[in-house]
Amino acid sequence: MADIQEIYSILLSRGYQDQLFSALPGAKRQGRETVAECPLCHKPAHFSYSSQKPVWRCWSCGEAGDWVKYLEKTSGYDFQRALVYLAEIAGVEVSPQTKANYQTYVRRADILEKAQEIFIAGLIGVGNEERSQPVLDYLKARGYSPEDIYNMELGAYLDRKDLQAQLLQAGYTSQEIQASGLLTKGMGEDYQLTLLWRDQAGRAIGIVGRSLLSEEALKQRGLPKYKYSFGLHKDQGLIGFTTSRGADQIVIVEGVLDALYLNHKGFKTVAVGGTSLSAAQIKALETAGTKEVLIALDMDDPGRRATEKMIRSLSTSRLRAYVVSWPAEYKDPDELIRKTGTEIFQEALTKAERASRWTARRIAFRHDLSTDRGLDQALEEALAVYTGLDDRLEKRSFIESLQISTGLSEEDLAKRLEEATQKASVKLSQSILQRYLQDIQQRASQGDITGAEQELTKTLREVRLSRGVEPPGPYLLQDLTEDLINTPPALSTGYQKLDDTARIPVGALTIVAGRPGHGKTTFQLNLLAHLLRTYPDKAFYFFSYEEARKAIATKLIMILSGEVLHVETNYGAYINYIKEKRGTNKKIEQAISEYESWTSTGRLLISDQMAPVEDLASVISLLTKERDTGAVIVDYIQKIPLLRPAQSQRYLDLKIVSSLLLEQAVTQDIPLILGSQLNRAVMGRQDKRPRLEDMRESGDIEQDANLVLGLYTEAIEKLEEEGLSPGTKQDPEVDLQISVLKNRAGIAGRTYCLNFYRPVLTIRDNSRGASSPMRPH
Repeated sequence: MADIQEIYSILLSRGYQDQLFSALPGAKRQGRETVAECPLCHKPAHFSYSSQKPVWRCWSCGEAGDWVKYLEKTSGYDFQRALVYLAEIAGVEVSPQTKANYQTYVRRADILEKAQEIFIAGLIGVGNEERSQPVLDYLKARGYSPEDIYNMELGAYLDRKDLQAQLLQAGYTSQEIQASGLLTKGMGEDYQLTLLWRDQAGRAIGIVGRSLLSEEALKQRGLPKYKYSFGLHKDQGLIGFTTSRGADQIVIVEGVLDALYLNHKGFKTVAVGGTSLSAAQIKALETAGTKEVLIALDMDDPGRRATEKMIRSLSTSRLRAYVVSWPAEYKDPDELIRKTGTEIFQEALTKAERASRWTARRIAFRHDLSTDRGLDQALEEALAVYTGLDDRLEKRSFIESLQISTGLSEEDLAKRLEEATQKASVKLSQSILQRYLQDIQQRASQGDITGAEQELTKTLREVRLSRGVEPPGPYLLQDLTEDLINTPPALSTGYQKLDDTARIPVGALTIVAGRPGHGKTTFQLNLLAHLLRTYPDKAFYFFSYEEARKAIATKLIMILSGEVLHVETNYGAYINYIKEKRGTNKKIEQAISEYESWTSTGRLLISDQMAPVEDLASVISLLTKERDTGAVIVDYIQKIPLLRPAQSQRYLDLKIVSSLLLEQAVTQDIPLILGSQLNRAVMGRQDKRPRLEDMRESGDIEQDANLVLGLYTEAIEKLEEEGLSPGTKQDPEVDLQISVLKNRAGIAGRTYCLNFYRPVLTIRDNSRGASSPMRPH
């Protein structure tokens, strides 16, 4: 079933607007609009409708609206009848939708459109030159001409009070202005350059603000490049889609300005405003008639990782995916075209390679093919991808690229290909049989022999199809919808100020780094407790390579209860309580009960087995298939051994460990949180707070991680400077500093001060611990 926005998108891609308004006299195309005689007031050349959005307006009588309202006004339809009529034209069944909800949606879209009109006038209108000059200077520095700026429909958010006054004068209420997101913090202050984010029908769903500050200034202030208005759901729309809708071939880029600029230059382009495609965005492209998607993300390592992720998202769609490459000295298409013109980029589009071919080469690039193990790992990963490809041409392209990248011949790969295909077929057949066996047995036990027979016939057919005995059947829209996987949101850390900057990313590595005694394990246990309580439908796994599981479990119970039995020896007191005094303390008993519930239901697993990383990776893979996994925590990475003999240089071992764990995070699409020791270089400087370079020479740990948090406890540092042991009596309550050393998904370079209450190992938000930029070193 389709909602009205999807119906509009389908009809717009077919040019239905010209059919809907075909009876109007004097129709004449003027750019993106067509003018004609108004059917309501009959004023010639005063009625206009858009070729990109389902909207119309009469400049004489003042009537305006969308196609539903047009049918209500001219055909006498009520709201529901108009919806059904348009759905029948589109060839889909309409989803239930109330008029009130739809009118609220449209009203919000209208106020956003009006605001952007004000912003555009503020940027290019007469009388605002002085205030808009910084925005114009920024755009000029990017290489945009006045014509570019006009056609990209960019605006300048100059004055909040003036904006509110103009919107009130236009008939919008204060409540509507507030709810629209136009007054989102930072808009018009740190973020003055504006553009509209639209849904698949071209309706405005939010404002995007771009800061004019330099990369360095943004980093110093802890600000992202872009600000999105409150209530904007980016996955429900695509920048540039209104001008690209209906094209057989569409380019996908990261930057929103890139998409608008490329569209102006004649390339049908959309931007996702990030590095992943949602199910709604893929569906919008499909329903609009797109056949080919050319992925042109940035030419750096994060861009390539994002390309891999996007290819996986597209693997079950009807869209054919290609990857675009261009000279490496240009980061993105916007820069390439501004500096060289359109010819080189057009050539890059023409030479775009199949996603399968690019993926094979990318897999080979990630592994050290000069070693036997690296080659085997590359082949294992590649063959897993190969067996998931349905199209024969895609399979052939994948294998050809793999052969070139590895130097292996078809004969070299033949046996492994056959074994991988057979294993995949057997695995699929087993899955099908297990899925239907219980239902068949239940029907048979109930005497429904006919039903059991029908189910058995269906099962046998699916098993045969899985083995390639018969050609596959149609891939229905329902199948597509069920198969598309939305990227889950990042996990909360449990600390408010830290969450505003950095959350635990899914499908990636998070590093919690610190020197011994500075709270690394304790922070991970506090994080574990928060995650277990916050995400009750998910399972969490803690692998300790430093302490026995009885110590980890006891400390977790201490954190959960928050009860102090003895200020200086609380850990020993808890051990004594659990052994001899059960039932005498209500808070501890509640914590024990909570712990028992988590472990007995399989939501919490604590392991102290010193498993090699190869075995650990296999265990993680098995566990994530058994339960809906929230996160895996490993403490800590430098302690994880390898099956094979250690290298002469430890960083080579760590490189393999990091690579295998990153592979699990990506392939299983889970957060993987690793504890890590900082190297000794910190001891040679006066300021011993963690820096990102303190993780260098530790394999690829820092490079592989999406998020790196550095921990520092000044009280511990002072003990070390005085030559005292960490066990020396000290204040029960100390400050723990957490520095966001790296954050691919957001702001890095900020430090947060948390409260560490040592008797119960509890780390809490600190009212005194305001966030601040890291001090220069």
